Amino acid sequence: MKPWHDKANAEFDTLVDSQNILGNLFNLKAIPYGIMIDETGRLVKSPFSINVAKKETLIMLEKWLEDPTYNATLLNSIKPISKSQNPKVIEANARFQLGLTLLEVGKKTEAMAEWRKALALDPKNWIIHKQIWAVEHPDKFYDGNVDYGWQKAQLEAEKR
Repeated sequence: MKPWHDKANAEFDTLVDSQNILGNLFNLKAIPYGIMIDETGRLVKSPFSINVAKKETLIMLEKWLEDPTYNATLLNSIKPISKSQNPKVIEANARFQLGLTLLEVGKKTEAMAEWRKALALDPKNWIIHKQIWAVEHPDKFYDGNVDYGWQKAQLEAEKR
C-alpha cells in the first residue's frame, strides 16, 4: 500500500487491514476501500471504493477536509451496516482468517487450502480471490503496478 500512497502524494493516514477486520465489520467483498473517520473518531462516510490517483477521490477528500457542512452531508448518506447472517459467508470469513493465521506461521499450503474452501463458500468475495492470487503470483501484486488486467483474466478463467 505504501508505494501507491506515496506515489499519489496522499497527505492522509492509511491503514492496511491485513487481518480483514474492517472488511468483516463492514461486510466488504472488494479492495481497496476507504473509510472516512473524523477527528473525533466518528464514521462520516460508509466504506467506498478508493483510488487516491483518481481526481474525483481527491476532490471528495479535499471537500471533506475544507467544508464543515460536507461532513453533515456525508453523515446523512451513511446506510446501516448489515452483517451477513448467511452461515456460508460466516464460515468463509472464519476460514479466511484461519488462512491468514496459517500463512503467518509459515503454513502456506494449509493457508491456501483454507482460502480455497472459503472461496467455495463465498465465490463472489474479491478479497479471498486476491489473497489467493497474491500468494500464488506475488509478481502480479508487489512488483510495481498491480496487474488488474491479469486479475480480470484470472476471474474469467475461474468461471469456466
